[in-house]
Amino acid sequence: MIKGIASDLDGTLIDTTKVLAEAWLEALKSEGIDVKYEELYKKTKGIASKDIIRRFKSDSNPEDVIRIREKRKKNFLRIINGDCQLLYPETLDVIEEIKSKGIKFAISTGLSLDLLGDILKLTGLDKLADAVVSADEMKKGKPEPDIFIEAFNRIGVEPKDGLVVGDSDNDIIPGKKIGAFTVFISREGERSSLADANITNLKELLKFL
Repeated sequence: MIKGIASDLDGTLIDTTKVLAEAWLEALKSEGIDVKYEELYKKTKGIASKDIIRRFKSDSNPEDVIRIREKRKKNFLRIINGDCQLLYPETLDVIEEIKSKGIKFAISTGLSLDLLGDILKLTGLDKLADAVVSADEMKKGKPEPDIFIEAFNRIGVEPKDGLVVGDSDNDIIPGKKIGAFTVFISREGERSSLADANITNLKELLKFL
């Protein structure tokens, strides 16, 4: 029986993957780093911001990370321009249904803390999640399992009694490592051979509870 869920955020609960990719491209370009959109969009899903920077700027230092992340944040907020339509249509209803069943709901995200707070408030997820864990709080980000272990710990659920849902194998791999039931979501119909289940809409999560 599932007692708790640890969910990825970007691309799973909210539709900001492409906007974030654009914000990253602008930030990296301002640093003289030329990255193709497809490379950034496809290869950084679920990855912590500091690890994204290190991937494309291998000699980066802590000051570089802070500076580039701040540029990324400003770009992102400018692009969305206060638009709160970041949620997938079913997200809030599904979370409310999950919680009505007495199941805890945590968010495990690669988004950095400086941007995470703004997004949670814009979407109202700050009022629904029982716990939120950012990769900034962990020594190792996805695909290491630390962020999901911490999420389940915060909601008082053993990973073996938990479900991990995300839109990348960077979510599925750590979920499998800790013995959780794993669900891969792709609204475009992509599938993960690693996940225990594949879905195209969050509403399908309810059948596993």
